Amino acid sequence: MNKRVQIFLAVLVLIMPLFASAGRASAAAVVLTPSIQAAFDLTAAAASTQDRARLKSQYSELDGLAAQYDSREEQIRVLHESNAQSLITVRKQITEIDQAAVAKLAAAVTSTKERYQPLFDQYSALNSRIALVKGLKDKTLNAILKTQADAMKITVQFARQDIRDKEALLKAAKEARTRKIAAARKTLSGIESPQTSIKTQKSAASALNKRITADFSSFKTAIRKQNPALAGQSLTSLVSGYKQIAASKQKIIELEQKVAAVIAATLKQTGS
Repeated sequence: MNKRVQIFLAVLVLIMPLFASAGRASAAAVVLTPSIQAAFDLTAAAASTQDRARLKSQYSELDGLAAQYDSREEQIRVLHESNAQSLITVRKQITEIDQAAVAKLAAAVTSTKERYQPLFDQYSALNSRIALVKGLKDKTLNAILKTQADAMKITVQFARQDIRDKEALLKAAKEARTRKIAAARKTLSGIESPQTSIKTQKSAASALNKRITADFSSFKTAIRKQNPALAGQSLTSLVSGYKQIAASKQKIIELEQKVAAVIAATLKQTGS
């Protein structure tokens, strides 16, 4: 390969990343384009046999780690979006725990009171009449009214007890609903710890990405200058950085899965 071709390949190392796949470039800090591969091959060819084998092994490992990075990023994205949607659902479900049952009991109390109200009005009017005729000293009329009041009193007592029973059921249902909501919210609060850890891991991964970006710049400089020693140093640092990021990404995946498990447990408590 003549000098002109080598210069052309070196220039491609610098400009080809600009035209690389937007999806891959936006995810991984390292994008091993065909031009970089070509420049690396030239650099590896300039190294000793032993160093060449090591460089190729490191380059292959870096390529695998970069692909793994994208795969885990996608997995994290899917998990996170699923959890975000599930959170909206579970929070809504919590507010609706036993809501229909309580509403039904409240309606029963209201309708029962309305049904008995004419009876109460009639009983009240009868007692008022009894109070008015007392002054007339009409024993017969007083006796008739008292007999009517005594007979109605039993029905009124039954009606009042019926209302009290329904009000007791409503109160118990409201208290049970309050307890269930509190329990569900307590369970859901279990997402707070993994969510905090996710932020910590993302911060660590972000710092590592910055380091990798700098290392990758050094690597491109090394292969542009066909410097096997510098390329090897950069590859060592890149592989190490990507392994650390891989560990952080795996922890984030596990933490998102913990969040999903907490949400699922909470959904069960809501009766869904």
